[in-house]
Amino acid sequence: MKIKGIVQQVIYSAVAWFTLYYLFPIPFLPDGSYFQRVLSGQAYSKVIVFVFIFGVFSLISSASIASGISREYSQVTGCNSLECLEKLKLNSIIGNLVESFLSFARRSKNRSEFVSLFDSFFKSFFEWVEGQFSMVRVIIWSLPLLGFIGTVVGVSFAIAGFKIGGKGTEGFVKSFSQVSAGLYTAFDTTFLGLVLVLVLMFVYSVVWKKISTTLILTKTFLIDRMAPEIAFPQGGEIPIFKEEYFREIEERLKRAVQEMERGARFLTSLSKALLLSLAEEEKEKLIDELEKGEI
Repeated sequence: MKIKGIVQQVIYSAVAWFTLYYLFPIPFLPDGSYFQRVLSGQAYSKVIVFVFIFGVFSLISSASIASGISREYSQVTGCNSLECLEKLKLNSIIGNLVESFLSFARRSKNRSEFVSLFDSFFKSFFEWVEGQFSMVRVIIWSLPLLGFIGTVVGVSFAIAGFKIGGKGTEGFVKSFSQVSAGLYTAFDTTFLGLVLVLVLMFVYSVVWKKISTTLILTKTFLIDRMAPEIAFPQGGEIPIFKEEYFREIEERLKRAVQEMERGARFLTSLSKALLLSLAEEEKEKLIDELEKGEI
């Protein structure tokens, strides 16, 4: 993911976070509820919420590469010939896959080489698409870790609270206040991190399953349905599609027929000239014989 894109997502996350906490503070939760206290009570909890919002924007940005993937997959599987496949105007990652398929088909010398090259390309291509979601996966891993860090920090404050308070009732109250605040941080941050990571993981799994399944189905369709449409001539010639192969044969036959027609016209003209020449010779011979009285 480019640095510029990350900076933009951080800005969007900051705006959403500021809107959530200051412009429209948790409007969908009743006052005094546990979730509202967890979300808005502790400063560390607000940090976890910011990381979650950043993860949501990262997921939206990464998923944008799959815009129109279902529609374009339907277009691809609706083709029954390579000529139809070449005419498709595809803009999503499906378009990149189809374009590479056609490119490898033209550069390969035989079917086994083509399948091997396209399989290797698909693995790299699949890893590239998966890499677009790397930031989302990092955030998914970080949310529970942030919650556990909050637990450690909260427990640490709670233990330190026993030393802060002095003797007597006032010291006990001060110590208990410090302990309870530390335990609040410990339990609330853990709870918040685990809940938010579950939400983000669920959405991520749905999006990634759709993308990965569509890519695999597209690759299977291209290999099983479209690859047999490619003609690989013998002798190391450049492979061409069957439709093009038949068109080229048709053009060659047309040129051959035209050459034969020109040859036939030439032979006809030549034969007429020969016949005329022979007729003239016979005529002159007949005249000579008449003049000599031989007839």
